[in-house]
Amino acid sequence: MSTSVSAPDTTRFLESLSFRAADLAQLKRAVSASKEVRQGVEAAARAPAGGPRAALRQATALYLVSRPEDALAVLSPDDTSPQAQLLRGVAALEAADPGTASSALASLVGTEMEGEVFFTHLATAAALAGDAATARNAAAKLPEGANALYAEGIALEADGEYEEARQKYEAAVHRDGHHGRALFRLALYYDKLGKEERAIDLYRRCAALNPPPLGALQNLALLYEDEGRYAEAEQCYRRILQGDPQHARARVGLKDVQAAQNQYYDEDSERREDRRVAVLRTPISEFELSVRSRNCLSKMNIQTLGDLVRKSEAELLAYKNFGETSLQEIKDILAQKSLRLGMLPDDEAPLQVPARPVSESQLDALFGGSDDLDDEDDDDEGGEEGPSGEVARMAIEELELSIRAKRCMESLGIHTVGDLLQRSEADLLASKNFGHTSLSELRRKLDALGVTLKRR
Repeated sequence: MSTSVSAPDTTRFLESLSFRAADLAQLKRAVSASKEVRQGVEAAARAPAGGPRAALRQATALYLVSRPEDALAVLSPDDTSPQAQLLRGVAALEAADPGTASSALASLVGTEMEGEVFFTHLATAAALAGDAATARNAAAKLPEGANALYAEGIALEADGEYEEARQKYEAAVHRDGHHGRALFRLALYYDKLGKEERAIDLYRRCAALNPPPLGALQNLALLYEDEGRYAEAEQCYRRILQGDPQHARARVGLKDVQAAQNQYYDEDSERREDRRVAVLRTPISEFELSVRSRNCLSKMNIQTLGDLVRKSEAELLAYKNFGETSLQEIKDILAQKSLRLGMLPDDEAPLQVPARPVSESQLDALFGGSDDLDDEDDDDEGGEEGPSGEVARMAIEELELSIRAKRCMESLGIHTVGDLLQRSEADLLASKNFGHTSLSELRRKLDALGVTLKRR
């Protein structure tokens, strides 16, 4: 094929269906660069399939307009022609199904489909499928240059040799500053290390390519969201949707960042509110109260400082056995935390984190036996559930995490705080797109609850 593809060339291409990997890559660039070419291919993508050849034509058109999942769905499973197998391989690779891609491409080794672009595809698919040996064999068949360095790198990555792989990717980018796959693997490497600035720079270089790798746009959007750069994240999602209006993750992401931009966010205010919540949920049991005072508070179901500051002086003094001495004791304790009685109305919305209830038996263990004056009331007290139960049952949504951290929780199947506390920091950092920024956010939220992640 020629280096530039016009609309008539597209028609002949889809009629002949005689292509190799390099031809598909060239035409895909033309579709991305020209609205006229894209319109012609989109028309072919809408044409109904009637038999294996018509299905191959439609599937090819769908692949060229960046709809790989639809291409695979249209492609006849009975069509094992070289073009069908090649298309099945490259479409599966873009659809994040490296196993299918590797199998389809490997079936073409030794045929006329071989070539530099083909072996680069095969090395990528095999490595991502965990077949390092096939990836190495494919890399060995590439001529010296950026593609060979990249293929050697992804084969090393499949073997767990991440630093050596990084060096190969760096060398490939040095040879060819527009090598999309090497740039993308480097960006992933730094993203997983939590080096967001370096990762963003590399993803942006990927996004400037024609056509841009959709994975790079997706990951760049997530990093922008994590930094609160919602307008830039929105631009990434819109670029994805320009190529594939039905892209599910981009549609959800666009909705989230648009909602985020409509909310006022004050980080200093949030930190102050977190501290306020932490103070208000401090258990009364942490303070040295007289037996009379702590028993009175327990009978009134006042278990935290938050419960206490919802009461007025009159309400406390109206309770049996609660006098001026106990009142002054309470006021002194509150003053230590810059709090006062009656500062919160009783009908104020509940705190975003639950109070940690303290049972009568816990109070007795801290301060000694019960007050003889209140013995007649002690029999009415039942045991209460400890704090671990309530906190563990909290839904993750109640932590009000950032969009990125929330999605990581969903991908890991973490639905409650109890689920989360079974994970270690290393477990979370091993998850795709969960970096040190998200971890720091999670630590703050859990500190406010008085709990920590599992230790290894």
